[in-house]
Amino acid sequence: MSELPKTIENAGERTVALQRYATSERRGAEWTELSENRVGLVESGTKTIQYPHGRYTVRTGEVFLMTPGKHYIENLPPDGGEYREITLTFDNRMIADAFSTLVSLYGMDIRQPPGGRPDPTLAHVSTRSWQEMQLFFDSLHPYMEADYLNRHPQLMRLKLAEFAYLVIAHKEYGLQHKLLQCIDRLSDPFESIIRNSIFENLTIEELALRTNKSLTSFKNDFQRVFGETPHRWIIRQRLLHARLLVVSTNKAISQIGYECRFDNISHFIKLFKREFGLTPLALRQEQRR
Repeated sequence: MSELPKTIENAGERTVALQRYATSERRGAEWTELSENRVGLVESGTKTIQYPHGRYTVRTGEVFLMTPGKHYIENLPPDGGEYREITLTFDNRMIADAFSTLVSLYGMDIRQPPGGRPDPTLAHVSTRSWQEMQLFFDSLHPYMEADYLNRHPQLMRLKLAEFAYLVIAHKEYGLQHKLLQCIDRLSDPFESIIRNSIFENLTIEELALRTNKSLTSFKNDFQRVFGETPHRWIIRQRLLHARLLVVSTNKAISQIGYECRFDNISHFIKLFKREFGLTPLALRQEQRR
């Protein structure tokens, strides 16, 4: 297995990271924690991204975008070959700067597209690559072997703007929506604060304080963003995570309950059965028949 990253820094400021990853091992699904956005092309093999409600596949020749957070992924090499991908990693401010470049220098009209809105419950989006996008990723390979990027750190920012341009020009609305959501999070970090607090035992009042909102404003915004009450949504997210651990690991049911912040295991099992129709143990047995 080899992982060959290049991370460019400019006067201490983080910029876009170019990475290449290859492996011939089948290691099974693993948790990956992303602190920034990652866009990439699967060059060989298959990437699976698992959620409590299902599994999604990114195949050879497909482009993917993964947002910050924990992802349960498996990189599967083809028989007798390697899994390979090349990626760019960037934060929300960098993609905002890229869009700003497209607007100010090239007069592009960038707005929320009319269709292709991705599933809001997914932390990724993927699509089949097209000719210009394939050429874009092909153009990144020579930089992996040279020191040019260290001497010209702004180049990767320009490549990110090029990627954004190709997405907009091709009218790839799923990717465009996800990129624009990155910008939205700069001005309104409400959603990311809530998602990062799922496994903390905070009261509704403490969550409201963390988001700098009054209790009434917090409840209204929560309903607007997530479509249900804070208590119900947080419990459901914990149960969904518990379901994923039940079907994908051999951890004891009690351990899973405690990890997902259910102190009373009997109550956890009752909530789990009410949500999914089966107890955790029954679901695990059904999934493994």
